[in-house]
Amino acid sequence: MSLRPIMLTRPPVEIMINEGFWDELIEAGFRDVCVSWMTFLNEVEGGEPLPSHEEARPRVLSFFDNKCGTYEYIPVISPDNELYDGLNLLPPHRSNEYDSLFKDLYSAFEQAKSKGMNLYLFDDKSYFEEVGYPANEDGSRGFRCWNDPEVADYLISRTRDYSNQLPMFSGIVLDGPDYKWEIAPGERDDLFAEQCDCRHCVNAAHEMGLDLLEMIGALDSFKLELQQLDDERVEGFLLTTRGFLGAVDWWLSHPDLLNLLRFKYSTIEDHLERVYEGIKKYLPEYQVMASSRTPSYISLTGHALPRRVGYTDFQLPKLYLWAGNQPGFRYTVKNYVDTISAWNPNLSKKNVVALTERILGIEFPEDYPVERFNDPAPSSFYKEIAGDEMKKMIHLVKDPDKLIPFIALEHFGGPQIEPREVRDLLTSLEESGISRYIFFHYGVITDPVWDVLTEFTE
Repeated sequence: MSLRPIMLTRPPVEIMINEGFWDELIEAGFRDVCVSWMTFLNEVEGGEPLPSHEEARPRVLSFFDNKCGTYEYIPVISPDNELYDGLNLLPPHRSNEYDSLFKDLYSAFEQAKSKGMNLYLFDDKSYFEEVGYPANEDGSRGFRCWNDPEVADYLISRTRDYSNQLPMFSGIVLDGPDYKWEIAPGERDDLFAEQCDCRHCVNAAHEMGLDLLEMIGALDSFKLELQQLDDERVEGFLLTTRGFLGAVDWWLSHPDLLNLLRFKYSTIEDHLERVYEGIKKYLPEYQVMASSRTPSYISLTGHALPRRVGYTDFQLPKLYLWAGNQPGFRYTVKNYVDTISAWNPNLSKKNVVALTERILGIEFPEDYPVERFNDPAPSSFYKEIAGDEMKKMIHLVKDPDKLIPFIALEHFGGPQIEPREVRDLLTSLEESGISRYIFFHYGVITDPVWDVLTEFTE
């Protein structure tokens, strides 16, 4: 086997102070680690309940003494305030009582580097309120639109701060941002309920000669179209959108939707390019990696893999393939089928499935129809659908060595893909010619999954 994985970790970072953590990874063939949520844990009343229900790794559970508590997150570094001069976004601070723990963690990272480990940061997103994320000048926290140029400037300063204080790290994974892609009402990623209309978004649209509110209105009208389908209309759409030029008439009749895609592409690109160039200005040797969604619906999220080659060193599309919970691929696809069916109860099941396949550019295996997507997936799913997603990635990026897809068992405590499915996924990955992946995340791995992962390491 010849895959080279990056292991992504989450708190407790304290487990890394134990030399056995690095030895465990090295013995299993892991030589690359991305540290997500660079925070210590402090047990307090009213904090977040931990360990989360998804934790399974014995080393993580032993930190919590196999019982649940509530914890607050303490930033690992105390910021160099000069790096943030002129910014309204303020970095989180660490109290002096954690100085000795930071020294221990610093030594652990040095030890990992001496053992041949490559270490990467995971970005503190400056556009959401979350652990390690910044505050405004008045101390408030919350969503900050990535179309605000200061969001990128903060991330650049934050990366420099980490690099100065943790010089053994050699790169950073940028996680998003993404526009939404789901259509099921009430979903976290519902694209019909996502649009930010802050002044930064309005200005960004204006600079492109576009009207943001008109584009949002067009999105509402499109949702109404999807709620008023019949078999004749769908069959006509399927018939006339075949071939390279088949969809031109449809897009020309929906110019504001096309403009909305242009707006998404442009604003995501502006943000990531600003971050990439800012980091490279100060840290030219730093590897900058950027995540995205899988190719079947990446366009809805504002990312274009071929265009991103100019402002990322490595691309990390998310091959999140589980069912039963967001943001899994099977979950999203099934939501499309179920939502279109619910909106149009008289539409035939055949046309619902065909329309979903046309929208997302996929084909369901005959032995695994969408109504079975909550069941464990057969090998054909990973060979055909997942395999096609990998082929799309390679075609769009051109260089498989620049691809490091994310894979995961689940998110937010949903049903996990089985160890056999992990083997099928890694087999398809290896056969595709992609040699690297990033696994989200260490704490969730059971022994049977660990055994499968180690089978495929170099």
